[in-house]
Amino acid sequence: MTKKRAFLLSMEGIEGTGKSTHCRILSRFLKRQGYKVCIFREPGSSSVGEKIREILLHGKNELTAFCETLLFVAAREQLVTQKLKKNLYTKDVIILDRYIDATLAYQGYGAGVDVRLIKQLNKAAVGKLVPDLTILLDVCPKTGISRSGRGDRFEKRNLAFHGKVRNGYLRLAKKDKKRIKVIATDTSIENVEEKIQQIIHNRLGCKNKI
Repeated sequence: MTKKRAFLLSMEGIEGTGKSTHCRILSRFLKRQGYKVCIFREPGSSSVGEKIREILLHGKNELTAFCETLLFVAAREQLVTQKLKKNLYTKDVIILDRYIDATLAYQGYGAGVDVRLIKQLNKAAVGKLVPDLTILLDVCPKTGISRSGRGDRFEKRNLAFHGKVRNGYLRLAKKDKKRIKVIATDTSIENVEEKIQQIIHNRLGCKNKI
C-alpha cells in the first residue's frame, strides 16, 4: 500500500511575526502527538540554498528586484528537489518557514515584479507541491520591525516597503481563504500558538495541547 504524502504546511508573514519561533513550537507539539515532522527554511536548507540565502540576506552587492526573484525561486527549486521530494513519503508533516507566497508578497507586491510571472516561476520550481495549509502570521509593519533584529537586507528596508508586503500577503489570503489562514500576532506567543494548534487540530485531528 502506498504511504500517504506528507502534509505540507507553510508559515508566512512579514518581519517580526515570529515565524521561525512558531515553526519550532509547532514541530515539538506535533512530535508529541506522534507525527514524524521536519522543518525547512527558505531560502536555505540545502547547500546551494544556504549560499543563496547569504547572498540575498547579507550580500554586499546591489540586487534588482527581479534578480532577487530568480535567486529565491532557484533556492526553492533546489529545496524541492533535494529535500521535499526525499521526505514526502517518510514524514507525516513538513513545515516550511516561508515558501511560494513569500516571493509573491516581497518581490511581487512589495518590490513590483509582475505577480503573474512569479506565479509561473513558482509553478516551474515546485510543480504540484503547493502547501495544504498556510499560516499567515500578521502584524503591523511598525511593530514587526521593532521586534526584528534589523540584521538583514530585508529587515533594513523602510516601513512603506513592509506595508506593501503585508498588504500583499493579506491580498493573497483573501483570494485563497481555504488554504491561507490569518492569525494576528499582536498578543502573547501562547495565544498565537493556541490559535495555530486549533487550526492544525481541525486539519489533522490532533488530540492534545502543549
